[in-house]
Amino acid sequence: MPIETVHLRKLMQLMLAEPASETSLLRRDINEHFGRERRAPGEGGGDFHSAFWADAKGHADGRVNLRLATPARIVANERRRRLYPELTRGFLEWWEERRRLRNEPFEIDEERMRGRLVLDGLGTIRVENNLAFSIVGEARRIIYPYFCEEPEMDPDTARLGLWAMSGALPGRAIEDMRILDVIRGRSFSTVECPQRGTEEQEFRGLYGALLDRWRMLRAQYDDQGRRIRP
Repeated sequence: MPIETVHLRKLMQLMLAEPASETSLLRRDINEHFGRERRAPGEGGGDFHSAFWADAKGHADGRVNLRLATPARIVANERRRRLYPELTRGFLEWWEERRRLRNEPFEIDEERMRGRLVLDGLGTIRVENNLAFSIVGEARRIIYPYFCEEPEMDPDTARLGLWAMSGALPGRAIEDMRILDVIRGRSFSTVECPQRGTEEQEFRGLYGALLDRWRMLRAQYDDQGRRIRP
């Protein structure tokens, strides 16, 4: 089942969604699941946001000018015309405000910052492609991007996301972690979203309900991906 191994951002989007949107997102996931099964190895299936985020991290590192890179990405793929400028604007607002408020040098951490949180009886949450940097004289920051246009990230879901991040990246301080709603240029930390001690129970409950809903919807399709029941 695809959402038994799932990116944290996708799971948070499902947790945030209203019931009708949740159903649409789960049906899309089921259809993509059948599409992946039909594709030949190595054929298609790239992540829409990966090129943008590579450029955003390059901008933070001083290797890329994101304002120039985004139009070039759009020329290469017209599908990016609407959302890439929105992602660029949000990221730059967040990053440049951070640089304005802190005049200290930033050092990008080259270490691959990724991990997985395995929840027995449910599935595996992937926390990958983080932006990690250090503020000279201060702690490291680990930024996990939430790219979704809708729904907007909220503090309660970010609180659960931070808990999942800390589980996937053991040995890293949760206080250094951030969930970044890229389009809106808003980051969430344990300052805005303090942990309550109930996060695992809440996360498991929401994730388990989504898995049950996925199974129910999957039963409406045959093995070729054709919908057989309304």
